[in-house]
Amino acid sequence: MDSGGDSLKGLFQAVGAAFVLGVDINHETLFKGRFTRDLNLDYQPKFFVNPCELAPSLNQSHTIASLDQQKDQGEQREPRKDNIDKNTTSNDEESPLNCVRQLLSEKTELPIATIQEDYRLLGDLHLNSISVGQLVAEAARRLGLAAPVSPTDYANATVGDLAEALTDLEEIKEIKAIERVTMGVDHWIRTFTVDLVESPLNNALPTPKPHGANWRIIAPLDHQLKTTLETVFSQYEGEGVVVCLPPHPNETIIDSLLEGAKKAINESKCFILVQNGDSAASFARTLYLENPEIKTCVINVPLNHPEAVDWIITESLCGEGYNEVYYDNQGIRRSRLLKSALNISPSTTYSPQTPLPLTSNDVLCVTGGGKGIAAECALSIAKETGVRLALLGRSQPEQDQELTHNLVRMQSLGIKVSYVSVDVTDAQKVKQAMEQISTNLGAVSAIIHGAGINKPKLIKNLEKEDILKTLDPKVTGLSNILSAINPNSLKQLITFGSIIAETGLPGEADYGLANEWLSHAVAEFQEKYPHCHCLNLAWSVWSGVGMGEKLGRIDSLMQQGITPIPPEQGIKILRGLMSKSFDDTTVIISGRFGEPPTLKMEELELPFLRFLEKQKVSYPGVELIVETELSLDNDPYLKDHVYEGEYIFPGVMGLEAMTQVVTGLMPNLGNNITFESVKFNYPIVVSAEEPLTIRIAALIYPSGKIKTVIRSQQNEFTVDHFEAIISQAQEEIEHFEGLNVFQEIPDTHDPEKKGNNIDTHQHLYGELLFHQGCFQRIVNYEYLTDTKCVAKIEMKESLQWFSRYLPDKLLLGDPGARDAVIHGLQACVPHATILPTGIEKLSIYGINSSKNQFVSATEIKHFDDTFIYDLKVFDAEGNILEIWQGLELQIIKHKNADDPWISNLLPPYLERNLKKVVPNANLTVIIDEDATVERRVRSDRTLQKLSHHIVTRRTDGKPEITSEKVCVSHTGALTLVVRGESGCDIEPVTERSRTVWHDLLGTHYLALADMITADKGESLNVSATRIWTAKECLKKAEMMVDAPLILMSRKDNSQMVCLRVGKTVICTFLVRVKGFEMPLVFAILVDEEKEIDRGSCLIVEENPIFT
Repeated sequence: MDSGGDSLKGLFQAVGAAFVLGVDINHETLFKGRFTRDLNLDYQPKFFVNPCELAPSLNQSHTIASLDQQKDQGEQREPRKDNIDKNTTSNDEESPLNCVRQLLSEKTELPIATIQEDYRLLGDLHLNSISVGQLVAEAARRLGLAAPVSPTDYANATVGDLAEALTDLEEIKEIKAIERVTMGVDHWIRTFTVDLVESPLNNALPTPKPHGANWRIIAPLDHQLKTTLETVFSQYEGEGVVVCLPPHPNETIIDSLLEGAKKAINESKCFILVQNGDSAASFARTLYLENPEIKTCVINVPLNHPEAVDWIITESLCGEGYNEVYYDNQGIRRSRLLKSALNISPSTTYSPQTPLPLTSNDVLCVTGGGKGIAAECALSIAKETGVRLALLGRSQPEQDQELTHNLVRMQSLGIKVSYVSVDVTDAQKVKQAMEQISTNLGAVSAIIHGAGINKPKLIKNLEKEDILKTLDPKVTGLSNILSAINPNSLKQLITFGSIIAETGLPGEADYGLANEWLSHAVAEFQEKYPHCHCLNLAWSVWSGVGMGEKLGRIDSLMQQGITPIPPEQGIKILRGLMSKSFDDTTVIISGRFGEPPTLKMEELELPFLRFLEKQKVSYPGVELIVETELSLDNDPYLKDHVYEGEYIFPGVMGLEAMTQVVTGLMPNLGNNITFESVKFNYPIVVSAEEPLTIRIAALIYPSGKIKTVIRSQQNEFTVDHFEAIISQAQEEIEHFEGLNVFQEIPDTHDPEKKGNNIDTHQHLYGELLFHQGCFQRIVNYEYLTDTKCVAKIEMKESLQWFSRYLPDKLLLGDPGARDAVIHGLQACVPHATILPTGIEKLSIYGINSSKNQFVSATEIKHFDDTFIYDLKVFDAEGNILEIWQGLELQIIKHKNADDPWISNLLPPYLERNLKKVVPNANLTVIIDEDATVERRVRSDRTLQKLSHHIVTRRTDGKPEITSEKVCVSHTGALTLVVRGESGCDIEPVTERSRTVWHDLLGTHYLALADMITADKGESLNVSATRIWTAKECLKKAEMMVDAPLILMSRKDNSQMVCLRVGKTVICTFLVRVKGFEMPLVFAILVDEEKEIDRGSCLIVEENPIFT
């Protein structure tokens, strides 16, 4: 037996021989710690049966009978042994690999022994991405792990990859994960820098209490503070470990760090790191994140300062949790603060990228091999600039498929590339490699140093050798590269560091330390060679490539609130940073990075506003997410905004809420605000019984514009109910000197002339609109047609919008008045209920403080059930307050055809329907209902509203206005006036016998009435009344009363029937009007010069009924 050999074959042969000779074997020792599976010697395998073999022969009747009998009795199957309760397996006994294989066996119905670790879930086991996601989630549940954030990322993994990922999650489950990630507007990647800001210490030096002092000072024997600290700490109660690093640390400090950290973990609950400048702070940060119960303090002091010891004692005894401070020679105390590197303001505009500082004459040396992050970045840069690439890595192309593939990719793109296999930690080999590159490509003028290794391990399991292996490629590798080139010829030095150096991360103490030392090396090189553009890019984790590419590691980071960087975005950011300079050589590139206690961001002091109730996520200068509870008690305005029994959160209040959040994120936004791409996607419905939580998220884009969304608890915050892009209004405001509201009313110049007689409270809010109380603001309509209106809106300053205990400040002013701007358009579409669905652009220039304001709205487009309007809001002095462009409204409910109308709302309905038939019809319809005056008075005053010309009458009583066609008709207290056409009529539908109608209409017209009756399914009285009113229109238009009429068939089921006489159209409407017992038929003749829309009306009878 070869006891030193690599194989166990000899051992097993010896054990087998001993067993045969009758020796008792301790077989348990052989299998301890090894994967085993129970083997049932009595197991009877079952094989797949070919159903064709069961087919009976036709001449074997007894066989057929036997099969029929078996079918009748039903097949009795033994239950599957692997079909057991999923919860019967103990989490403690089940390994991730066993768990995955068991689940796959259940899913695929394959024997568990046949499922190999190298099988791919999609390619070999033929699962789809949804099945893989379900399997991953179930495996995590069985193992007692948090469900992966993105289970579909595992789709193309092998069985072994998935098991390893679950093992990684299991190893770090003792580290507390943050609450499930709060989703924002979008994922984002930004650049940050760490600044030192003054932070005076309020605590004084504690009074000495030597009783109970148990402090361990770990420092080099020649450390200048070692003896003093031992003496001073012995005078203060408490216990802990104090590690003092020398002024110029090197690899010798690793022993001190490990000794102090492990002693703190095992014996005490306090770890103090004293250093002169950053040396190993990243190590302490990771220690605290792994062991949050250990008070950790990093103190940077000038060791020669006379107060250095006092500062150390004060910080050590007064601090809590994690604390990191920096003292300078003047005694100023500073703390680290993370700030956004982009100085974004509301006026920031996006500028095109500047050219990269590299050309085809340059040689870019990239360490880290021809694959991964660095290789992808190099490929992108070379494609743009034509720079020649020198790639250094340890892999051999002939033994690495991915490397070979990448080299072929680069060459196929015309990139001149040279790959050299070399270990960057070997100085001699690096020198030889650089000489080879210089010969093949030229002198190196730019470097991207991406070499590194990362093997996560908690500090309690970490050894010095682990740290040295991690330090070598990062620190020694860079030193070797820089030593092998001419630094005076170097234009760019880019190193790939890690945010872990700035924040720490469980299991990454050695990797953080390596990247911290890397950043120092870059800073020193920049100081020595200022002509070279040097940057150490402290990346967060990348998705798909890089050091964090292990599936389980990515998922564990996402569970801690860390957003991975998509490769495409990372490459774009690198490209931009290569031409930018910063005060510090280290720049952090990251998305969300959780809430590490080891790195503080600028604190965002939110203003005291209603919708800034509970802060969920805050990255100053980048992102803000808040939550607010809506309820009938806190938001009494909801009781006045009820549609069909549901309390609806108003869209205008949504604009206010989004503005408040944006102001919290960008306090210098100002008063002039622009909303763009506003969408009201889904209504927010608040229950009367319990409050509803809404979540408002805002994200600043690099352009300076801010995207905001509102989500709600009612659908687990998965839907953007409202969304908008907010910025500062940039365009100049048009001011109208002495603007009078009536300048907005066509053909009306007399302020005493009102557009109509609508009683808004009785006719509008009582019938057409659901708004109540604080939202009833429309005083009257100065002008109203189907496509344009001018309305006066009342302002109310004393309303209590929120509960008395909540802040009542409104940034956008009166929301009730703004809601009236929108719902005032309902009068233009009186036949249906319309609600806003979006706004292309809304610019707010001022908040009205006067008594009233006005809105002027014009329809610019109408298709199907969608209406689009442009609006202007202005005050009585002529100041433009708001400009709305592309307000989109959608019909959500059509008016019941049998419901009675308010007469004053009929004109827009009639006009809109007439234009469906004759789109370019230019007419105005006015209805005047007044039983207190004679019909002549009603018609004269109505005609006066339409023109400033004097109204005259012919001898037959027909009114005349100079150069204009007008027509008047009366019934009861109702007067119909039409300007622009010369024929109209109103007639109530009266019950008459067929004989009477025959006498009134004649045989041929009665036949036409019968045809309408059949076509519309209405009574003869209605159809005959239509014909009668059409004849009246012909008469008033001075056309032949017996002119040939042709029925035009409508595509819809409206109450309109159209008749054609040559090129003239007569539209008749059946309408029920309040105050009239019988339905009325309105008929309006459209001028024969107008073009008929034959897409809306189809001629169904080409030959005239009457000759």
